[in-house]
This record gives sequence, structure tokens and C-alpha cells, in this order.
Amino acid sequence: MINLFRAELFKLGKNRMFWTLTIIATIVFALLHYLVTVGWWQLSNSFEQAGLELFSSLTIAVVPMFFMLFLSTLAGFFVANDFTMGVVKNLVMSGNRRSHIFLTKLLAFMLGSVFLTVVCPLFVIIGGKLLFGFGALTDTAALGYFARSMGLFVLHLMGFVALLMLIALLVEDSGKTIIISIVIALLISVADVMRPLPGFVETLYPYSIFHHITAAWNFTMSPSDVKQSLLVALCSLLLLIFCGNTVFRRKEMK
Repeated sequence: MINLFRAELFKLGKNRMFWTLTIIATIVFALLHYLVTVGWWQLSNSFEQAGLELFSSLTIAVVPMFFMLFLSTLAGFFVANDFTMGVVKNLVMSGNRRSHIFLTKLLAFMLGSVFLTVVCPLFVIIGGKLLFGFGALTDTAALGYFARSMGLFVLHLMGFVALLMLIALLVEDSGKTIIISIVIALLISVADVMRPLPGFVETLYPYSIFHHITAAWNFTMSPSDVKQSLLVALCSLLLLIFCGNTVFRRKEMK
């Protein structure tokens, strides 16, 4: 399994689309960060409330509609394309366990997703501060809030990644994977604006990763809120991994 994981990391590092997305994500976020920092784009966010104005532009990067554009494309070209090109079939025929193939592919996809969604924006923010003095930290004690929120966000992001992996396994097509993922991101954006949602959807929505991915950045969270967020993230992640592994194990390789 370790060798499989190393192979997946090597493939990710050689994937041209991954590095293309990295460059695009970095450039786009750098532009947005500049606009927010100079005051051209005014954002109402919890970072200013916490005294962490330096990270105000991160409000954009953690919006599902923003990061799903990059992650859905990575899912299409890193996961779905392996089925189209017969890479997965060759791995199965080589005697590798399907569960190991699925888990190593998912872990590599998760690392790539964290790099695009978290590392690239933080690289821009910290680089802008060191090079040009952009942003300020008026309350360094609030870094505990940042660490808590970032930890919860990454956990829920892993749930999104597992969901994208499941979609890619089901459709086996990069184009369909991207379209379905973007539609999901649009529905999340609409749901946040249109609440309360109709019927039982409103009852279930607060207990989903779709809600908690943004709620993780709330400045004020009680211990019970944090526990609920952790529970939703872990349960959703385990459920999606189980579903994805089950689909993959039963899938006919063409």
C-alpha cells in the first residue's frame, strides 16, 4: 500500500493539470487578496472581528463556489481520467487490492486539494505580508481562533474531497465530474441565501458538511458547537469513504 501511495504522489506531482491549477489558483487569489487589502473590495468577515485583518481575503478562498472550481477539475483529471485511460484497470489486474487502490488515490487527492485550497492562499497572504507589508495582526491572541477554524475547515474539506471522489467513480468522466461538482457548489450557495429551506431539508442541512464548511469560520463557537462540527465532519467523511470504497470494489473495470 505504501508503494501505491508513493506512486499516486508521483503521478500527482507529474500531473500537468495539478500544476496548472496551482498557478491559476495562486494568481487569481493574489489578485483578490490585493483588491481586498487595498480596500477596493470590502468584505464583512469574522477575521476583522477577531483582529486578524491579514487573513480577510481568505474569506473568498474558503467559499465552496471558489474552491470547488479547482477541486472538481482536479477530480476530473486526476481521478476520473484514470478510469478512461485504463490506469485503474491495470492496477487491479496487477493484483493490488481495490481498497488499497481507492485509499491511496483518495489520500493523494486529499493532499492535492489541501495544497490548492489552503497552502496556495496562505502562501499568497504570508508572502504579501513579508514582501509588501500587506495586512495587519491587531490581536495575535486570536490566532487560536484561526487554528480552530482552519482545523475544522480542513476536516470538512476532506468530506468534500471524498464526495468528489465518489462522483468521479460513479461517472468516470472528467467533464461530467466537473459539471456535477459545480452544480453542487451552486446549490450550496443558493441554500445559504434562501434559508430557511423547505421541509425536512432545513432540518438536515445544519447537520451537513455543506453548512459546517462555512460555519467553521464563525468567530463565536461554544464547545458544543465545536463538538457538533467535529462529529459531522468525521461521520460524513467515514460515510463517504465507505460509500466510495463500496462502489469501487463492485465496479466493473472496462
